[in-house]
Amino acid sequence: MKTRIVKRVGVDGHTQFIIQQKHSLFRWWWVDAWINSGSVWCQDDFGTLEEAKKNLCYFDGSKCVETVMS
Repeated sequence: MKTRIVKRVGVDGHTQFIIQQKHSLFRWWWVDAWINSGSVWCQDDFGTLEEAKKNLCYFDGSKCVETVMS
């Protein structure tokens, strides 16, 4: 497993669902996905588990499908 979703509850009770990946260098560490992307603008936290599951494909290595149309 190279990706996972964790539930993070803050001290104020705010709940987030975070997509995590194995660290790109230290493969035994789990880190928030934005750390591997190198961009603080990468959204890896979502308000619901369903949203997180819907966006997991952007982090798990899934490939786009391209079709030549003409």
